[in-house]
Amino acid sequence: MTASPTKRTSAVAAVIVVLAIIAVIAGLVIFQYGYYQPDTAVASEHPEFGSNPCTSCKVSQHDYTHEVPYTGACEQCHTTSSWLVTHYTHENAEFNTSFHAIIGCERCHTEGEAAPSPACETCHQNRSPHNAGVLACAPCHTVVAWSLQRAVPEDHLSLEGGHEGVSCFECHTGGVVTADGAPRGCVDCHGENHGGLRNCETCHDPAREWDPVPGWDHSVFFKLEGRHAQIECGECHTNGQFAGTPSTCVGCHGSMHGGLTQCQDCHDPSRGWSPKPGWDHSAFFKLEGKHLQVDCAECHTNNTFAGTPTVCQGCHPVEHKNLPLCAQCHTPAGFVPSTFNHDQYFPITGGHAKLACISCHPAGIYDGTPTVCTGCHGVAHGGLTACQDCHTTNGFVPSTFDHSSRFMLIGTHATLACSSCHPNNQYATNIGGGSTDCSACHASPHGSGVTRCVSCHQPTTWWDLVLPEHPGEIKLGTEHSGRSCRLCHPTLKFIDDAPKPCQDCHLSDVPHVGPVNCIDCHRPTTWAELHFTHPDIGVHEARPWLNSYCLRCHPGPDFTIVECTSCHIFVPESENPSGTPWPITDTNTTTALPESATRAVQPAESRPGTDTTQ
Repeated sequence: MTASPTKRTSAVAAVIVVLAIIAVIAGLVIFQYGYYQPDTAVASEHPEFGSNPCTSCKVSQHDYTHEVPYTGACEQCHTTSSWLVTHYTHENAEFNTSFHAIIGCERCHTEGEAAPSPACETCHQNRSPHNAGVLACAPCHTVVAWSLQRAVPEDHLSLEGGHEGVSCFECHTGGVVTADGAPRGCVDCHGENHGGLRNCETCHDPAREWDPVPGWDHSVFFKLEGRHAQIECGECHTNGQFAGTPSTCVGCHGSMHGGLTQCQDCHDPSRGWSPKPGWDHSAFFKLEGKHLQVDCAECHTNNTFAGTPTVCQGCHPVEHKNLPLCAQCHTPAGFVPSTFNHDQYFPITGGHAKLACISCHPAGIYDGTPTVCTGCHGVAHGGLTACQDCHTTNGFVPSTFDHSSRFMLIGTHATLACSSCHPNNQYATNIGGGSTDCSACHASPHGSGVTRCVSCHQPTTWWDLVLPEHPGEIKLGTEHSGRSCRLCHPTLKFIDDAPKPCQDCHLSDVPHVGPVNCIDCHRPTTWAELHFTHPDIGVHEARPWLNSYCLRCHPGPDFTIVECTSCHIFVPESENPSGTPWPITDTNTTTALPESATRAVQPAESRPGTDTTQ
């Protein structure tokens, strides 16, 4: 801003007028003080008193005294030449000069009232041309004259350059001065520029008018380099709008590549839009394998880089339902071959190794594929689920099941088809309801109470008997042990039906008369094996031979009679020196018996045997 010639002429004229007024006032003041100084004043009207105080004269004119606080000797303010001529020296030297030195005291001082403040506004406030808030005159004016101004304050805006020669009221229109004393800024006169900038002094100095200040650096706001250093200011600051100019790439260039805003991650103004040196795609996504062979646009359609996925399924559809982590099985080198280790989930062995993947993973669904046999093959054999107990992945046949771990297959059992015991191959159950007892599968032909088949039979055939000896007290000798059980037990019901009596077979062989129940005295081993115990007979009670020589008492043999004379003879008492009416003739004598009737007598005993319930 440059001052016009008219304004400069008016300013020079005003300065000349002010200087003339100041010269007149100064002359009057100098004359007054040079002539009326107290130390040189001559009391021309009172020569006889000389320097005596005024109060030494008792005339009525000297009786007047001023009110507080203006008391004291008259000569402090007055001279002997006239009451109206004063020579008081103020403490503030500025009041001893200029117009203040020649005006009457009463213009500022009132008797009986305190001395006024030395501040200009105490007297001149109502005459101030400035706004009501401006009270302090001294910072700008001198006491000589209003128009004689002081030097510009240090914190005042520079008045150099375009401000030189500008009058105060060109900026302080209407005499308005900031009430708080704050310095005015450029925008107070020039307003906001460049779209709202207010700190003009950041770039300008009044001494250089509107030229930028020396050393001004654009880098304080935005570093100009590369292509930015080659363009005109107006390309970034349209219509001179500097305020709000963006300092980020997207502020001028907008978001690119589908929404990316951090242009500096890939570009450098010194290289234009070419990627900056050292830019590494791996910072976002590592390119390797097949990814190195594709064009950028195949992943970044229409140069849209923002939001480009970094996981496989972002570009490649999920092939295997619910399995989004492709990297667990594949590499960027290609989908085939897979790096998946099937053994981590399910070992592929035997027949499984010959199957195509789709056999177990229909429609390419790998998630949730079962890892147990029944998951694919279902429950078999009536509810069995632990297929691995009997089969291997080599095939269902042959089975590895060891039947002896459950039931030993020997003899006839080993020749039977599985379905004979497990109808329809339902191995979870069998015809015996899960029992391994013979009776669970085979109905017993021996009536109630006989259920332990293994006591007599072997799994080879029913006729292959293993009975070591006849159960109970009846022992079979050699004659009977090789004979069929039906010989004595025609119905084979060993408990329910009574056995066939011996006499049914041996009636014609009975050598004696009387008892017919052979088993009471004989055993089935041989006829000579007796087990009869004779009842007590009086004095014969202690005769052990009573059970040995049946024919002594029962000759014939006829057990229906008793013959004592075979041992005793009758002797009359008179001829019997022993006193025994029936003495034994010879204790060593036995009646001869036919060979077929001779018995090898055995004492009665309890023989161990097999329980007939077995």
